[in-house]
Amino acid sequence: MHPQAMINTHPAGRTRDLDALVRCVEACFDCAQCCTACADACLGEDMVAELRACIRLNLDCAGICAATGAIETDLYQRGSPGRGARGLRGNLPGLRSRVPPAFRAS
Repeated sequence: MHPQAMINTHPAGRTRDLDALVRCVEACFDCAQCCTACADACLGEDMVAELRACIRLNLDCAGICAATGAIETDLYQRGSPGRGARGLRGNLPGLRSRVPPAFRAS
């Protein structure tokens, strides 16, 4: 099931910013998939040792994006400190610095 359909059927999914939430979740999972694919492509290269930092960064980015997408779909925790969008917002500057420039939102 796609994020839009899942959030629309969620009992707590009735929120003002539903479209923004869906776009965020989709972007997070798209980024996680791209970063995983990039790390996999690097592992297929002959010079894997030279690409170690790139692979690590891609795997870190994939993990961060997958976790963020999962947290953002946790609609029951929206009002609780440390969960959902409000809990992550304080950590975003540090997380953004680890995202490869090609995947950063402008």
